[in-house]
Amino acid sequence: MTTIKTMNRDALLKRIGTIEEENQQLSRSVTRRQEDYYALFKLVRRVADNAPDMIWAKDMDNRYLFANRALCNKLLMCKSPEAVVGKNDTYFAELERANGQRHTFGEVCEDSDEIVKKNKKACRFVEDGHVRGQYLVLDVHKAPLFDDSGKLTGTVGCGRDITREQQTKKDLEESRASQNLLMETASDFAVFRLSVDTVHPRGLKVIFVSPSAKDIAGISRPLSLDRWFDVHADDRKALRYAYVKGYTDLKFNHRFRIFHPVLAQWRWLHVIANCVNGPRDSYVNGIMFDISDQMRSNEALAAKGRELETRTDNLSEVNTALKVLLKKRDEDRTALEEKVLYNVKSLLRPYLIKMKRSGLDARQKAYLEILESNLNEIVSPLSRKLSFDYLGFTPTEIKVATMVKQGKKAWEIARLLNISTRTVEGYRYAIRDRLGIKGKKMNLRTYLLSIR
Repeated sequence: MTTIKTMNRDALLKRIGTIEEENQQLSRSVTRRQEDYYALFKLVRRVADNAPDMIWAKDMDNRYLFANRALCNKLLMCKSPEAVVGKNDTYFAELERANGQRHTFGEVCEDSDEIVKKNKKACRFVEDGHVRGQYLVLDVHKAPLFDDSGKLTGTVGCGRDITREQQTKKDLEESRASQNLLMETASDFAVFRLSVDTVHPRGLKVIFVSPSAKDIAGISRPLSLDRWFDVHADDRKALRYAYVKGYTDLKFNHRFRIFHPVLAQWRWLHVIANCVNGPRDSYVNGIMFDISDQMRSNEALAAKGRELETRTDNLSEVNTALKVLLKKRDEDRTALEEKVLYNVKSLLRPYLIKMKRSGLDARQKAYLEILESNLNEIVSPLSRKLSFDYLGFTPTEIKVATMVKQGKKAWEIARLLNISTRTVEGYRYAIRDRLGIKGKKMNLRTYLLSIR
């Protein structure tokens, strides 16, 4: 009996030891599970808080179960994600408005949550409003939140700030609308865009042509590029060369004549185009002008220029003829002056000299001096315009007069001409006599310098 009791006690102690060991293992397992759970929780929190997009989860009453830091900083304007739990969007909107801020975002979120819960499927929304006075646009994805049994317990969502993208899109749409309006209402020019065929590089396809192309170039079938222009025969070769060159330079800038079917006349057209290479496709953007009036003006100006050149040539010929006539007149005048001066010097002056030596009385001498003085006054302007050889000078007298005019002394002249100083003085006396200044108080060199 005692032995049986001892055996039962040992078995019980052993069983108790086994249970305690199992409890310790279970405790360690729970601790590890808690540590793993806590590590996973921190990892999820770090991932969510470092994500640039807003992430959240809500219950069936639209109260937050989870929120990341981006949601707190950009939308709810609270300090920590923990402060969000248990509150809804309306709470934060009213809190912001109570603090004097302009906030309109909360009401929109409530509606989208109800849509997701009603449809029980993921939906995408564009939600916008003001947060602290700043306009905010979010690209929001929301989905229903189910538990393990498939029961709907709330919603989950994420939102991305697309305010800048929306503004850029809006600006781009406005810009395109303005461009379309400009192209549609253009009247003085026509705009076109062509696509380049990658298989056949020289094949072009019309994408757009402004309506004004019909008025400017008479284009009635804008989508048929080969039907655009009926080019003048004289311009086809140059246009073909410009067309081929444009594929090399990726630029086209040419003027040519086309037949305008509506106006039934030839018109000048100026086409400018550039090729734009995109990542997949290439395009040709261009513009065309009617420059017929300009070309007519240029032609008129060119004709006027040719007329002016002709008139200039005629005037030049007339000017040349006038110069010849003036030269002839000067030559005739010089010849007349020379003849008058020569006649005075050779036909009159010798007789005046003889009359002075013929024993005239005082009255006759006075008359003779008056006559000689007046005669000198008449011929003096003529004699100053003529060179020494027309004054009746001998070649040696011309040499002496030239040296005197240059300021050389008598002894210098004598040495240069290899004659005596007295001979030089004789020549000076003869020169003064021929010039009519003999016996007058006038410097010979000064008088010679006055002769031109």
